[in-house]
Amino acid sequence: MDASLAQLVTTAVAQGALGAAGAGALDGLLGMIRHRFRRDDQAMTALDAAESEPGPLVEALSRYIESDPAFAEDLRDWLKEYGNGPGTGSTPTNQLRHSNQISGTVHGNVIQGQNIRGRFSFRGLRGDK
Repeated sequence: MDASLAQLVTTAVAQGALGAAGAGALDGLLGMIRHRFRRDDQAMTALDAAESEPGPLVEALSRYIESDPAFAEDLRDWLKEYGNGPGTGSTPTNQLRHSNQISGTVHGNVIQGQNIRGRFSFRGLRGDK
């Protein structure tokens, strides 16, 4: 399972261009990985080259996942939040690519949301003046 976790994370990093919705998610993932790799020049080089050569990043991630269960859990949490998670047969970027269209005549507001936590109200959003 750890090798598949490393592969899923590497795929997310290597594909890089996740679109506007995924840019913040990817930045968060890269920040987490860079923080963990900060004292390992070889792993940092693998991360920087992941787009053209993903193999070394898979190896580096596998090594860190094996030795640091907390890091592995952080990566799993990222995949659960922004992707479909390990073992589902798809990459995290599949969840991050969206295309939404509204057609026809719209009277009032349009709201799009994802991962809303806590209380949410439509009060005052009906477009009444």
